[in-house]
Amino acid sequence: MENRIYQNNVSVLKEVYGENIIDILSDECDEGVIVEKAKDGNYTLKIVIDGQSRYITSKYAPLREAKKFVDNIRDYDYETLFIVFGMGLGYHIVELSKLLGDNNKILVIEPSISVFKKSIELSDWTDLMKKEKVFFFIGKDIELISQFYDRHINELNVSNIEFLVFSRYDKFFPQIYKKAAKKLKECIEDIQVSIYTLKYFSNELNNNLFRNLEEIIKGNDVKLLKDKFKDVPAIIVSAGPSLDKNIKELKKAQGKAVIIAGGRTLKPLLDNGIKPDIVVSLDPGKGAYEVIKENLDKEFPLVTTVISQSDIIREYKGKKYFSNVLECVELINYLIYKKIDRISQGGSVANMSLSLADYMGCNPIILIGQDLAYTDGKIHAQNSTYEFDGNNENLGKDLIEIEDIYGNRVYTSKVWLSFLRWFELYIRKNTEKEYIDATEGGAKIKGTKIMTLKEAIEKYCTEEANIAERFLNTDDSHSDCEKITYSLKRLKELRKNLMKVKKKSMLGIKFSKKMLEYYRDNKEHDINNILKTLDEIDEDIKKYKLMTMGIYHLISPVLLQIYHKKEFRENTNETEKEKGIRLAKKSYALYEGIKDSIEQVIPLIDECIEDFEQYERSM
Repeated sequence: MENRIYQNNVSVLKEVYGENIIDILSDECDEGVIVEKAKDGNYTLKIVIDGQSRYITSKYAPLREAKKFVDNIRDYDYETLFIVFGMGLGYHIVELSKLLGDNNKILVIEPSISVFKKSIELSDWTDLMKKEKVFFFIGKDIELISQFYDRHINELNVSNIEFLVFSRYDKFFPQIYKKAAKKLKECIEDIQVSIYTLKYFSNELNNNLFRNLEEIIKGNDVKLLKDKFKDVPAIIVSAGPSLDKNIKELKKAQGKAVIIAGGRTLKPLLDNGIKPDIVVSLDPGKGAYEVIKENLDKEFPLVTTVISQSDIIREYKGKKYFSNVLECVELINYLIYKKIDRISQGGSVANMSLSLADYMGCNPIILIGQDLAYTDGKIHAQNSTYEFDGNNENLGKDLIEIEDIYGNRVYTSKVWLSFLRWFELYIRKNTEKEYIDATEGGAKIKGTKIMTLKEAIEKYCTEEANIAERFLNTDDSHSDCEKITYSLKRLKELRKNLMKVKKKSMLGIKFSKKMLEYYRDNKEHDINNILKTLDEIDEDIKKYKLMTMGIYHLISPVLLQIYHKKEFRENTNETEKEKGIRLAKKSYALYEGIKDSIEQVIPLIDECIEDFEQYERSM
């Protein structure tokens, strides 16, 4: 019987997780496991760690223990993501699964392969796995646990997570427990930074996209730089305080490495007689313009994104190369005649610069001025451009202590820590390159070799690279007029379809009000007709999904607000009336958000259409 249950479970595990699950289950088990009969007649489990045997589930009443575990969970609803550290024999997971609504999931982390194998010998998990309600992680590889989180935690559920520890698993497996809890905290913080950025810049992102459209059409795809600098060293110059220590050394690398600067580091480089080969601009806000405005007349090639700060892109004199961004891929590919390649941006100019250097084929990739910490209590290098943003008095708050390159402790911020994690994850995934941290201070970046800049230049920057020549023949051959005409037609189509979506949204608002009146005010409406109409509106809007990608950055804060509001989540034990009121309010907020977002983006499209029509008339 046990063998049949085990084989059925393994068969479904392979369907869900692939053949790799067999390799995991075949690994050597670190712990001995003993299955016994509990006092209540059910199975219980004893685990042997370091020669000592301990009950991992109750030896008296494991089912009662499981029910108590679930009864102690207080703050949850039918959209909560449960993360349970410890599987045991799974009685508590079965009990927890009885609470699940359509949108709940359970992530189970079981550090012991031995325990997991015993559990799937004794209990049938196939139904829950097929329904994609329960997902298992087995083992102690903390990086794989991090990837497990990344697959299941996102902007929509990040504020509705319950992390639960079964039995005394935190005492049985203290090291992996602490690491798993820390990784979860990091995952949540990174997503929260992303959400904050999206909310803060949402209007600017759409403004930038449509204001940039003409420059994108006339400019160059970053694809033209792919592998252009194969095996040429790259030096990424950031504005951390340690840059003051070694910036003068950079002159020795001129012409022998691709020197990549951000807007903030242009001034100190030029002040020291160093000309960067590429300038990278990423940020969408006005602050990015302030730090580069004195150098917009320079003609170093600029690599930027389709939603980066529009004044920089319009005024910069040098050749421009554009990278797409994930949120706008479909829209940009729809609006212009070609597909623009996308490189990973991360959250900072330095993150994007690393990705760019890798994309261009550079090797090794050398970082300088990349402190990612308050080195000697400073924020930026002495000569870098920096404008006061009104929040600097809060720099002492919410600091996080991390390790620096010398093994000492140094303080960083949540935002810098997210940049640091991005570097480390990128380096882990792209191991074919060599990464050198020549910052000579600041946070330790795992995966990099620590050297002084002088040592790095002497070792790697030894040959002339003919950098200027490699930028030749990286221009698009299509005529600007042809490209503008194509995009003008698409803009008009986009506008037409967005107006249709707006009309449907206004109808959705009307029927959402009727639904609310029916459930809250007991008005005599035909509720079946209302629900049928709302379903039809949803289906009609889905037909314009491609078009609505054009307002993603404006709609996203609305969607996030809806998903994060407790009043819109499906509560346990809610009555039909309460459910109707909740869904009516949620539906109203969604349609109103879509309508408002379209009203904000239409003037941007109109301005674009007018500019393009004027351009056509002038040709």
